[in-house]
Amino acid sequence: MEGINKILVVTLSNIGDVILTLPVFGTLRENFKDAKIDVITGPRAAEVFDADTRIGSMYIYDRSASLASKIRLFARLRRNRYDLLVDLRNSLFGFFVKARFCNKPVNKPAKEICHKIDEHLAKAGDARGGSYPIWISRDDGERAARLLGAKGINDADQFITVSPGAKSHIKRWNEEGFAKVCDILIDAYKVKIAFIGDDSDKEICERILVKMRNYAVSLAGMTNLRELAWIIKRSPLIITNDSAPLHIAGSVGTPAVAIFGPTDYRKYGPREGMGEAVHKKLHCSPCETALCRYNLECMKAVSADEVFDAAKAILNGRREEKI
Repeated sequence: MEGINKILVVTLSNIGDVILTLPVFGTLRENFKDAKIDVITGPRAAEVFDADTRIGSMYIYDRSASLASKIRLFARLRRNRYDLLVDLRNSLFGFFVKARFCNKPVNKPAKEICHKIDEHLAKAGDARGGSYPIWISRDDGERAARLLGAKGINDADQFITVSPGAKSHIKRWNEEGFAKVCDILIDAYKVKIAFIGDDSDKEICERILVKMRNYAVSLAGMTNLRELAWIIKRSPLIITNDSAPLHIAGSVGTPAVAIFGPTDYRKYGPREGMGEAVHKKLHCSPCETALCRYNLECMKAVSADEVFDAAKAILNGRREEKI
């Protein structure tokens, strides 16, 4: 494809979903090295791109905005005269923006299951994917390091990040399980534990701290997205539900033990070589619904020992690599 100088990527709205689209940006950068790449995203995911110097311009598409506001946005984008539009929403942006070239929607067979990253790459027309980790500035790293230091985690300390929250309550593993796993990890590996999350996860983290025998710290609500990414990158392992920190870990190269129940680990879990999804094979799981008829048996059936065994395999493997 010749003469591609201006590209517009129409990405998604939630932070975790947007992070899963980042390999598309890597592919576009590899294929069109000198092109300016602009992005459209939702208000909640703006933080993924707002400080990213690799991005030209970021535009916010708010579904709740007025019709007049949406028309102004479409008109502005159309004036930009894009050479290529990559629509990861399967939306009508291509019709309104009128780029020279636009990717076609990819309709995979209903029974075909693939990882969301592969699905996004297929829409971009290149299955290879490119390296495009979350943007982290030096200032982000310095602020995150100071926060860790203030919490008693210094440069020489090994610590595991733990993310017990999730936007939907049905994706949250039980607090007692997190407490038990963290205590076992501290006893077995003499590591420190840092709980992470946003403001809404503060209470969950505090309740788990109370249930633990050993000392751990909570960073919930204390970081922006890029500082959180630096902290996860600094950690040799994250233990998490199916939530944004899982996808942040995949972006920055940190292995994950991810606990799955109602959602499909084959679509959203760690990629090959990037950790393990702990899940139970029940008749109803994955149901991928917002309501559960079986009292969340898929999450309750996951034991602390199973999560620890998955973590142990990763930690022991990383230690062997260093020898």
